[in-house]
Amino acid sequence: MILMMLVGCRPDEVCRQDLDIAAGVVLRGISVDTAGVGSEFTSWDSITVQGVGRDSVLYNNAKSVTILRLPLRSDTALTMFRLIWHGEEDTLYVRHDNTRRYVSMACGCIIYHNIDTAWSGGVWIDSLEILNSTVESASQNNIRIYTTIEE
Repeated sequence: MILMMLVGCRPDEVCRQDLDIAAGVVLRGISVDTAGVGSEFTSWDSITVQGVGRDSVLYNNAKSVTILRLPLRSDTALTMFRLIWHGEEDTLYVRHDNTRRYVSMACGCIIYHNIDTAWSGGVWIDSLEILNSTVESASQNNIRIYTTIEE
């Protein structure tokens, strides 16, 4: 009887998978010098990101950032992020559907997202594109942000 209980009480293997889901936002920029020559940069310094309607700061003056991992809200279909870079504030808006998927009794549900549209407030973000609309892990890239700065 004890042997059966020990065999029956092994941990659920599914719970060992990563249950964190976040949209990957890739940052790309062009730096234009005084001669009009542009060069691409992919590493960003001094970026702060906060979810609008949330108290927590996701990135606080972060250095050498190439990708932002931003959790989408599960209680609404619109998630907004305040992005501050070089003292200028912009807002990233992501409209998405939320889908609950049952994992197991021990793990509960995971909420996956499908990005419908994304746009910005247009302060320093020039444009953006949706790379992959399905958000099912914390390791994929979903949105790419573009900006141009003049030096």
